Amino acid sequence: MSQKPNPFSTNEPWNLVAEGYAETTMQMLAQYAEEAVAASRLKHGALVLDVACGPGTLALMVARIAKEVHGIDFSTSMLAIFQQNIERAGHSNIIIQHGDAQALPYPDKMFDAAFSMFGLMFFPDRHKGFAEIHRTLKPGGIIAVTSWAPVDQSPAMQAMFGALRAIKPDLPEPQRAVATLENPEVFKQELLDAGFRQVEIRSVTKPFPVPSIPEFWESMVKGSAPIQMLKKSMGEPAWQEKEILALNYLADKIPSTPTTLTSDAWLGLGVK
Repeated sequence: MSQKPNPFSTNEPWNLVAEGYAETTMQMLAQYAEEAVAASRLKHGALVLDVACGPGTLALMVARIAKEVHGIDFSTSMLAIFQQNIERAGHSNIIIQHGDAQALPYPDKMFDAAFSMFGLMFFPDRHKGFAEIHRTLKPGGIIAVTSWAPVDQSPAMQAMFGALRAIKPDLPEPQRAVATLENPEVFKQELLDAGFRQVEIRSVTKPFPVPSIPEFWESMVKGSAPIQMLKKSMGEPAWQEKEILALNYLADKIPSTPTTLTSDAWLGLGVK
């Protein structure tokens, strides 16, 4: 089963945004990773797989209790930052791999738990992604996957996409993608189709801090692949001129700071 190609299923946006993502977005996404780890009831001494691991948000978190953590990603820039984070933290039980998570380079029944934090949702063929995780899990192994909920459920996402449209008005407004993991029914069915049981889709809401409009915008620009792709396509001079429109939009929509904006996600859980 193949889905419509997604521009973020290629490594270019993630290589482009890697440094800023690790500095900003990684910190905010850690709270979703914490929720996934808690829900998985991860046991000490577990063998863990982190699919589309990025700069290691979840892997670094679970290395304290896991026997070994394997992270795989197709972005060499993300993995380079992850390696720096491993060395900085002094972990010796994290092994990273550059590769395609739709064809995992691991044997059958290897892992006790597998996670994918906002990564599998972009796969060109999610069926392969789920199937490969199922293959590499031991019987009784746990899967925990996160995906963003529709933009209209998340004030933080609405602010980001609204600011983008202020810069480039011909961008279409975000629509609900009913055939993707934005749809909890699709999410649940794809886990079931892959062979998982005890499947559950939970709603998770977390706050995004807005200390000031300029700081919020800077954080979004640094850590958002869609914004980085738009910035690259426009060129620096045009971008500097147009981003004033984004700042004005945000100041109008968020009149009082500091504050927080929430963002909703789905957490899919299952057992092999």
